[in-house]
Amino acid sequence: MKLLTFIIIILYVASCKPKVLEFYVLYEKDLVPEGIAYSKKRNKFYLTSIAKSKIIEVDADSGHQRDFINERAFNYSPGAGIQIDDELDILYAIGGYYMKPDSTSSLFAFDLDSKLLIKRYDVLNEGDHFLNDLVQDTKGNIYMSDTKSASIYLLKSGSNTLELFYKSSEISFPNGITISDDNTKLYIASFTKGIRVLDISTRKILNEQDSLGISQGIDGLKFYQGNLLAIQNGVKSKSFNFRKLILNSDGDRIVGYEIISENNKDLELPLTFCMAGNRAVVIANSNLQYLNQETFEFMQSDTILNTKLVVYDVENAE
Repeated sequence: MKLLTFIIIILYVASCKPKVLEFYVLYEKDLVPEGIAYSKKRNKFYLTSIAKSKIIEVDADSGHQRDFINERAFNYSPGAGIQIDDELDILYAIGGYYMKPDSTSSLFAFDLDSKLLIKRYDVLNEGDHFLNDLVQDTKGNIYMSDTKSASIYLLKSGSNTLELFYKSSEISFPNGITISDDNTKLYIASFTKGIRVLDISTRKILNEQDSLGISQGIDGLKFYQGNLLAIQNGVKSKSFNFRKLILNSDGDRIVGYEIISENNKDLELPLTFCMAGNRAVVIANSNLQYLNQETFEFMQSDTILNTKLVVYDVENAE
């Protein structure tokens, strides 16, 4: 069975050339953005900043940028995942310190119009935690990966507290997280074990861990047209790349992959991306490598480039 699986994967390895539609250059070289989300209602991108503990907004038409919240406003900490709820006009953003032990990791909910904090949800369970990425289902429930505790937390729609949804070494060091269109499966990017498929109703892992490196070291992750789009930045033997992970018809196993972009000067430590219709908007060079995450000092050098958001047409990739 293992040999057959390997053959199937090899048959489905391919390369596609996406059309780069445009790119945005961020004003602040030392922003170090980690999360990005798109509001169709406002036609704006929203980005969390690790280095400056703030959130910015980028107008999709003009590229104009301004702070959504200022540095450390509302006690917001270094930014991670972000999600927009256009129906309720809420921006959800994760904040927390990865390098500090036992620091508070929180989900912040902001009003998109007033830019005021609605509520802060802290992880109250004992131990070391770092909420990293999040995804919202069609009912308004929010699932979050906790990298330090190998867990998934859940904020149920209408609830005032976070609850532990799943915890297992099967998803060690979880990062990116996304959900199937029918809300039945979570796709969780374990740094060491690859994408794990979690059945939401039974809370059981449906697939084996990745032994081929196809889906290990994944950061940004989205479910798109029955497959997965992913940023791979954590496998030393491979270059930074943006890839499609091809799922089987049941959506519970990866059967191959396609490289969308790699060996590209723009993809210098990419982190995450968002979907804006059929466009994938990628934080292509995050500049995270120039930030000391313990002191939060940013290296000063004229050779460091401003971060770009590169827009790919994944619908019409050749």
